[in-house]
Amino acid sequence: EKKLMMCAHMDEVGLMITYITDEGMLKFNEIGGIDPAVLVGRRVVLESGVKGVIGLKHIHLTEDDERKKLPKMTEMCIDIGAKSKEEAEKYASLGSFATFDSDFVEFGDGFIKCRALDDRVGCAFMLDLINSDLPVDVDFAFDVQEEVGAIGAYAATFAIRPDVCVVVET
Repeated sequence: EKKLMMCAHMDEVGLMITYITDEGMLKFNEIGGIDPAVLVGRRVVLESGVKGVIGLKHIHLTEDDERKKLPKMTEMCIDIGAKSKEEAEKYASLGSFATFDSDFVEFGDGFIKCRALDDRVGCAFMLDLINSDLPVDVDFAFDVQEEVGAIGAYAATFAIRPDVCVVVET
């Protein structure tokens, strides 16, 4: 008999606070693969529960050549409405995280959108399988760190040692 493993990941992309400016803005780095082009104007929720928005230097302070280039993540910051570094430090610390503040939305003809949808659908599918009457034995792995290199899936594979592995990803 072949040993079968199915895995889906439970982690999601996010942001880590790396610096707090004197003006109370939060500099950040990505956790997982995030396209900087989609960040400006996105709402986020800090680990502390405080909400913010990702922004850039004011347009009237930019040079002509800056306006023609896609901004880098290092040029962006999270604005939580703090007026100083001390005020911002009440809600964020270096190394704390932020996730996207994204509601569940239905649109078009049967489409949906929300954050971490790929994770949630894969895990829900595997839970349905666990609760069904399967014709074969299956080891299920709900892993993490997929967004930073599939590290959890590698660890699960070495622990379970399957002959066949089916990765559930949407």
